[in-house]
Order: sequence, then structure tokens, then C-alpha cells
Amino acid sequence: MGIPMSDMNEQPIGGFRTALNILLEPATAFNGLRERPTWLLPVLLVAGGTGLVMLWYFSILDIPWFLESALYQGDAEPTQEEIDAFRAGTANLSPMVFIVSGFLGAIFVLLLVWILQAGYLTLVSALTGDGFRFANWFCLVTWASIPSLLTVIGMAITVAFAHNGQLGPDQLDPMQLGNLGLRFGDSRINDMIGQFSLPQFWTLGLLVYGYRLWARSSWLKSALIVLLPQLLLTGGMIALFA
Repeated sequence: MGIPMSDMNEQPIGGFRTALNILLEPATAFNGLRERPTWLLPVLLVAGGTGLVMLWYFSILDIPWFLESALYQGDAEPTQEEIDAFRAGTANLSPMVFIVSGFLGAIFVLLLVWILQAGYLTLVSALTGDGFRFANWFCLVTWASIPSLLTVIGMAITVAFAHNGQLGPDQLDPMQLGNLGLRFGDSRINDMIGQFSLPQFWTLGLLVYGYRLWARSSWLKSALIVLLPQLLLTGGMIALFA
């Protein structure tokens, strides 16, 4: 006996198909996630993938070069005495410390960002009474981060071609605005704006779109609600460093 068409339509879409739909048919993906919120697969793909790339990065990194390059940040010109003292103080640092901290740190930062985003949207839901809870918004923000897999792939390619291990963290992501050649007049603003990556804008667009579908809100209201923290943070940083 065949499966009734109504039952077939109610069957949940597989996780990897949902990930593909996020990129190609976000409305289909978000409508399905609205009814069946999940988050494990995007966390494993994005956070796990980022953590593994950072583990690989620190395993091939020239640690002495990396540490010493920190002395020259901001066009600083350390004296020979300062360089010698720094080398003596960091000579016994184990590369394993950087490998483990890079792996765990990347995962922790992503989880923290997702938790803060979901917590903010949960607060908005409490104020608007739309009925969505933290689990729903955590589902949305994690699945909306699927475009970050392009960043993971780009970083992996960069690490694969870093033969001498002298690769700064700001050079890892080939899709960062700074690495794509975008420049502003002020070097401090360059350093801040240049760290934004193209997939991040895709993710923000998906968040706005997903919020609009779920909350049945207008484009303008959805954009204002979703992007407000990012706009305040970026605007504050520009005002601080300008």
C-alpha cells in the first residue's frame, strides 16, 4: 500500500537536505525548522569544522614567528632588549597549548555568539508575545550560520598552502573584506571592518529572512530587530576607533 500524499508531505526533511535548502531554498528550510526545531547538525558542521581548521592551523603554525609578530602590531618598534626578554619569556611555551586552545576557543566563541543571539531574540519574543522560545531561536541562528562553511573551506585551503607556517590569523579567511582588498582611510577602521567576511553578510540576511517568516513580520521590522545589535556594536566600534 502506498503512502498517502498528506503523510509524505509531513515527513521531516533530512538534516543535510535542510543544510542544502538553507543555501538554495531558505523558505523551505525555515518553514520546516519552524515546526521541528533542531540544532545539532549545524553546530557539528560549523563549530566542529571551524575548530578542526583552527587545530590544523596551529599545528602547522610557526609559533616563535607568530609570538614575535605580536610585538610589531600597530606599527610598534620594540627595542632589542624587549625582543630578547620576550623570546626568553616564551621559549618554553608548548605548541600543544596553542593547538588545544585554538580548537576549543574557536568552538567556544561560536557557541557564545549563537547563545547571545538566541538570547536576544528570546527577549524580543518575550516582549512581543510571538510564542517562540530560546530553543527556536537557537535553531534559527545555528542553521543561518551554514554559509560559514564556505569560510571553513576557504581557511582550510589557505592552511593547506601555507608551507612555511608563517601565516597570520588575519590572513586565514580569503573571503574577509580586508583580504579581498577593501580599504578605508583609517588603518584602525581597516583592521575592524576588514575582519568581516562575505559569508557573515549571507548569514545576517538569512537571519532577517528567517525571522520575517517565523514572526510574520515586515522586512523593515525584521531587519531592524535582527540587525540592531550588530549595528550598535559596529557603530560603537567605529566611533571609538575613528
